[in-house]
Amino acid sequence: MRLRSLMALVVAALAVAASLLPPAAASPVREGPLTPASGVGWINISATGSYGYTPPYLQQVPTNSSITVTFTDKSDMAHTFTIIGREGWVVPTSYSPAQIDQLAYGSSPANLVNSNVSGPGEVNVTTFESPGPGWYEFICTVSGHFQLGMYGFVAFGMNLPSNLTGSNRTGLGGGLSFSPEDAAIVGVIVVLAAVGYIMLDRRQKRARMQ
Repeated sequence: MRLRSLMALVVAALAVAASLLPPAAASPVREGPLTPASGVGWINISATGSYGYTPPYLQQVPTNSSITVTFTDKSDMAHTFTIIGREGWVVPTSYSPAQIDQLAYGSSPANLVNSNVSGPGEVNVTTFESPGPGWYEFICTVSGHFQLGMYGFVAFGMNLPSNLTGSNRTGLGGGLSFSPEDAAIVGVIVVLAAVGYIMLDRRQKRARMQ
C-alpha cells in the first residue's frame, strides 16, 4: 500500500511540474474565417486601474479599413494604446522601457496606431488604416506599464490564436513563472527523491527481517 501511495504521489508531482510549462509560443497561423474589408470599423477600449485593458483582446476587426479608436482612461494615470506594427509577433516581457520606446516609436514599422490618455475619464479618438488579415499585440508604452502586464492582442479579419485569448500567455509578467528547463528539473528532482525513498524503505525492511 505504501508503494502504491508513493507512486500516486510521484504521478501527481510530475503532473504539477508539467503544468508549470508555459503555453506554446504564439504563431502567426491564421484561425477562423476572414472578414472582408468593409471600409470602416470601430475599436472601443479602456485603460483600467490595474494595468490592463478592457477588453484585453479584439477579434475580427475589419481589414483594409478606416478604423476609429475610442480610448478611455478609467484609471488615475496616463496610458497609451499602441498597436505594435509587427504581425504575428509577441513582445518579449523582458523588454526594458527603453526597448519598448524603440520598438514602438523608433523602428520600422513602429506602430499601427498610438493613442494617448493622461487621466481619469479622458477620451481620445484616433483613426488609422487597418492592415490585411493578421494579428498584432497592443501595449502601453508608459514606462513600466508593459512589464506590469498592460498589453493585449488584436486580430484583423480573423480570430486570435487560442493561446493568446486565455488568462495567460507565454512570458506573462507577474507571479511565479517557470521555464521548460525549470519544470524539467523539478520533475527530475521529484523522481530521484521518490527512487531514493523506495530504496531506503526496502533497506529498512531488510534490516528488520534480519
